[in-house]
Amino acid sequence: MKHSFLVRKSPFIFGITVSLFVVVASFGLFVKPSKAILEFGGPITNVFYCPCSWNLAIAVGLPSPGLFMYQPGVTMVYSFYQLFRPGPWVLGTYTPGGSCMQFIPYGCAPMAFPQGTITEVGTSL
Repeated sequence: MKHSFLVRKSPFIFGITVSLFVVVASFGLFVKPSKAILEFGGPITNVFYCPCSWNLAIAVGLPSPGLFMYQPGVTMVYSFYQLFRPGPWVLGTYTPGGSCMQFIPYGCAPMAFPQGTITEVGTSL
């Protein structure tokens, strides 16, 4: 009799054990998400100040043109720190995403839609 009692209860105990393991593993493991890191470079052609979002939109010319965001606290700037005026050459990496917000009468609105947010950048004089 004891054997039949254990046989009937073992699938239940096994199911509870597997379910508990799945729950603990799903909340206990942390997987770092990967980010696509892309490169850009060229002369700064224009700088737009974004007062509502507290960052800069930097337009870069050829050979790798685009509009990129400089976000204080996120962007690591190397060399001569010449991001605030047109003219210097830049070379760096960025991750997709970002926005440049401008004040309007009843709040903030997007002023520019950049390719991404700069993660690392170096500049010339």
